Amino acid sequence: MANEIVKFDDLPSIRRGYIEGLKYYYSIIQRNEQAFVEFHDLYSSIIEFGYELARLNQDETGASIDELDRINKEFYPNGKMHSAFIAMKLEVALDGISECLMYLKKKVLA
Repeated sequence: MANEIVKFDDLPSIRRGYIEGLKYYYSIIQRNEQAFVEFHDLYSSIIEFGYELARLNQDETGASIDELDRINKEFYPNGKMHSAFIAMKLEVALDGISECLMYLKKKVLA
């Protein structure tokens, strides 16, 4: 029913929305996962990110967010986006991950 009133408490949490955002952007990167195989360190970080994202999806703890943030920093060697992401035109997906993590880390769990 389109005109049904939904109570605020029945809406998904903001935290859940940003976790879903992480899952969405990670799925875009994951579609290109095989292209990262030649970048061994980067590939293992992408796999590790998926593992930590699954943990976050289950328990929504700050420890998982901290670990995801640590892994995300590996995607930016020397403070710049890894060239593999740029070559595969995945800048928007990686920026989306960074933004979701920033919000989760600073606003929701602060």
